[in-house]
Amino acid sequence: MRIYSLLLILVLLSSCGQDDCHVPGGYMFERPATLSPAKLIYNVGDTITVSAMFSDEVYDRATGRTYLLENFDFYPLSTFCRLDTVGIDTLELVTEEHFDFIISPTYNYNLRISNSAGAELAGEFNYEDHIYDLEYKIVVKKPGLYLATFSTWLDNFSERIDFPGQCKGQILDSWTMLNDGAANNDTLLLDAVDERWHRHYNEPNLNENFHRWGGYCFKVE
Repeated sequence: MRIYSLLLILVLLSSCGQDDCHVPGGYMFERPATLSPAKLIYNVGDTITVSAMFSDEVYDRATGRTYLLENFDFYPLSTFCRLDTVGIDTLELVTEEHFDFIISPTYNYNLRISNSAGAELAGEFNYEDHIYDLEYKIVVKKPGLYLATFSTWLDNFSERIDFPGQCKGQILDSWTMLNDGAANNDTLLLDAVDERWHRHYNEPNLNENFHRWGGYCFKVE
C-alpha cells in the first residue's frame, strides 16, 4: 500500500510540473545562415555560396532563452522555384538546367529532383566539437526570377529531441536568420507572375513565413 501511495505522489508532482511548463506556440529555435554575395541581380555563370555555422547553444525566440541542443535532429532543406515565365507559357520547375549545385562530399546534403517540386537539397548538418556546419555553392545558369528558401525542419518524435530545461510535449520549430535578418529582396515577390506570391510580401503573417523559412529572391540576367 505504501508503494502505491508513493507512486501516486510522484504522478501528482509530475502532473503539476507539466501544468506549469508551457511554451505558447512552441519552441522556435533560431539558426543563422549566410548567402553571399547578397545581390539583387546575378549574371549567368555567377556563383552563390550558402553557409551555416552555429554553436549547439541555440537561442529560442519563444522563450528568449538559450538551450544546449547537442547532436540535435536538425534537417536543413533548400528549395528553389521560378516566379516568372521569361518567354515561356507556363512556370517551369527549377532543375539542373537552371543551376549547378556544388556540394562537398564531406556533407550529407544531396540534390533531389521530383516532378512536383523540382530541385531540392536535403540532408543534415555536420556536427563536431559542439558546432553545426553546412556549406554549398550554386552556379546560376539560366535567366529568370527566382525564389530560394533555406529552412530547417525538426523531427519532433526523434529520440534525440531531448535537451536540458525542455518542456515536454511542446512543438519544436526553427527560424532561419538569413543574412542577419535582412529583407533578402522580398520586394521581388511583387514581380511574380502568380499573384498569390504578392501576398507573401503584403500580408504580415505570410511575410513572416518568408523570412522564417530563410527566403531569398533574386534575378538572373
